[in-house]
Amino acid sequence: MTGSSGCTRLRVKRVKETCEYAEKVIDDMNKWMVIIQGGGNRLLENGREVTVNTIMKVVERAQKKNVRVAVTSLLRRPACNEDYERLCKEVNRDLHEKILVMKAESVRKREVGLSFLDMDDLIQAGCFLRDGVHLSQEEETKLSQRFIHWIRATHLLMEGRMN
Repeated sequence: MTGSSGCTRLRVKRVKETCEYAEKVIDDMNKWMVIIQGGGNRLLENGREVTVNTIMKVVERAQKKNVRVAVTSLLRRPACNEDYERLCKEVNRDLHEKILVMKAESVRKREVGLSFLDMDDLIQAGCFLRDGVHLSQEEETKLSQRFIHWIRATHLLMEGRMN
């Protein structure tokens, strides 16, 4: 769904479909900012390596096109089993480490706009709907506010106005 802001939100998509769409946006629409939030659907089926590599492929493509990127941590899901929770933590750790390495290189080159947004402190078990998978409206608002904060901070950095 695309709103008047030019933002697109894909709901209930698998990591492969989300990343394919993000690549299309990066290639075709000359967007200057992409936030990738997702990857939990079919996580157990896809596994750690496929999920991390799929997301990082989009990050690398965006960096080559000078598009600012934020990748959020995969959200924990109270309704899922311990295997999901363990894998979710492993994927988040891998993504965070890979993005930190890329960010260090981009800082060295004086480029800005690569971030990992950790949502673990924001999203707690009681924040979900009864299904234990989807966030409540209140928690979606908190998630959106974190995105807005990143967008503003990134924009200020790009404008050279951040202290």
